[in-house]
Amino acid sequence: MEPAADLAEELQLLQWLMHWAGTMRHPRAGPWAGRAYYLLNAIALAAIVLFLCGQGTAILREGTRDLDRFMLMVSTFNSVTIWFLRMCHIAIHEHQFHFLALQMDRDFREFLNLRDIPPLRKRCRGHRRFLLFYLTLGVIVSVVWSVLPMATFGVGPEAIPNAMALPYDVSHLHTFIPTWIFSAFIVVHVTIMTITTDTFNVSLIAQLRFQLFVLNRNLITLNADAETIKSPLTKGNYITNKSSNESLEHRNIHHRLKQNVLHHQLIIRNTELMEKCIGGILLAQCLSIGAAVSLQLFQVAVNSRSLTQAGKCSWYLTLMLAEVFVYCWFGDELITESENVTMSAYTAATSLQGFPADVRKSLLLVMTRAQRPLRITAGGLFPFCRESFVSIVNMSYSYFAILRNFKDD
Repeated sequence: MEPAADLAEELQLLQWLMHWAGTMRHPRAGPWAGRAYYLLNAIALAAIVLFLCGQGTAILREGTRDLDRFMLMVSTFNSVTIWFLRMCHIAIHEHQFHFLALQMDRDFREFLNLRDIPPLRKRCRGHRRFLLFYLTLGVIVSVVWSVLPMATFGVGPEAIPNAMALPYDVSHLHTFIPTWIFSAFIVVHVTIMTITTDTFNVSLIAQLRFQLFVLNRNLITLNADAETIKSPLTKGNYITNKSSNESLEHRNIHHRLKQNVLHHQLIIRNTELMEKCIGGILLAQCLSIGAAVSLQLFQVAVNSRSLTQAGKCSWYLTLMLAEVFVYCWFGDELITESENVTMSAYTAATSLQGFPADVRKSLLLVMTRAQRPLRITAGGLFPFCRESFVSIVNMSYSYFAILRNFKDD
């Protein structure tokens, strides 16, 4: 099916991008590409560790003498640390991510019908536009963060994208250029690969949501699908002819219902695996982003001495909020679509009044399970939905207000 192929192709492109950035090995990489991945991964991890050591030393050495500079360094240190932990997390759960990336071809292709292609294609186009906008935002933020200081201050310590403790003077061009390249590499790698990883994760969530959409359509049209299959018997024949214990239509209904139940179970299994893979690290990411947002709000509110710093903080704040928003948006869509399964199963049950009770009992079991909606949570503490996004923003603003009062005092 074309929509399934489109979704699989998007994930393949994201996986190749992550592979050549040293973030996650592609499952179909050959021997040479596999060795190149491990080399790139080692280089990226070494650069991140070196950067964290340099910036951590600067934080300890300078302290809070310059509160604005201190908070900016703490925010970037926090973001890079979380990305380092995410790279380690991806390495641990690499096989599970590979398994989920193949779910469309392996588990779900057989459940798609021709009538599902137009609405799925429309949803795929909307999903693609949304994610392209998100990736573009990451590119803009990384470019602004890297180039704006150099364009403003020229050559010198202030022109380095991120503050670090350096054992040499960067006022000269031959020392400034390598240092700027190293700092810009950290900015681009952390920003772009964080967004790419987020895009990969929400694409997996979107696949589950699309499958719930297909399941709902198949449940609603369960009786109509069975009657469209050529059969010498109709429902009336089945009811009037009691000697025919196994009519063809009855077998068709049982087959379609069995397929729908199996489809639902596969969606539940993959959602639980997705939750197990990303729930814990997303909790750490949300806590990190909540702290970073409050610090950046404070930075933007009180930083009047440098328009450049305020601009960097504003873009950084926008990106942090976008990271939480994409998970909450797609997580809310998953919850809504899974809640619709209950109504779809009820609609199917009411259209099969003339069929045996075991058919309606099976649909009742589907309805009972669907009353616990599928969702992706942050370590089991709260689900990713629009209400959670508002709560995270409110919490960050509360911490910002505390910092602002502390500054005034």
